Amino acid sequence: MGITALVTLPAGPATAVPSRPAAPHSTIAAARPASPEAEFLIAVHQGNLAQIAAGRLAARKSGDKAVRKLGKRFAAFHKKLDSQVKRVAKSLDVRLPQGPNSEQVELAGQYVATPAALFDAFFVETQLSGYERASRLAGLFLKTSTDPSVRAIIEKAGPVIEENLAALTAARNRLASEQPRQ
Repeated sequence: MGITALVTLPAGPATAVPSRPAAPHSTIAAARPASPEAEFLIAVHQGNLAQIAAGRLAARKSGDKAVRKLGKRFAAFHKKLDSQVKRVAKSLDVRLPQGPNSEQVELAGQYVATPAALFDAFFVETQLSGYERASRLAGLFLKTSTDPSVRAIIEKAGPVIEENLAALTAARNRLASEQPRQ
């Protein structure tokens, strides 16, 4: 989850919180985003929140200088991206949730619970998987979205997603090469 946040951590179904009270007969419809763009913004926002926390944790917990640096980089990128997402959401009248989705919360708990000796490999693998999925989804959404402000988020984030993918791949390969052979 620009899109790095969308799926850097496992994403569950995003639900919109209506910004205006829904009519009593539309309770079911009110639980769904009003548009694909709203769903996208909600998912990216939740991913950003999860990535900021995960990056900060990696910056503190990792025993590897490069992974700590990646954590700081991810936290900074997602903080900046989230301010852009918030601006666009406000302009489109999309109310964003207060926190990450349940799957992202669960992964954050796994990060906290993972012993320090295993943290780096676990963090890098889960981040790599999420960034790969984010890259695919960014491409798909770029092909289908017609909203210029949402497209701008994707276009700006795309190169960063690819840079982060390359950095994570390099970190994974380096960590694997440093593992003692049995």
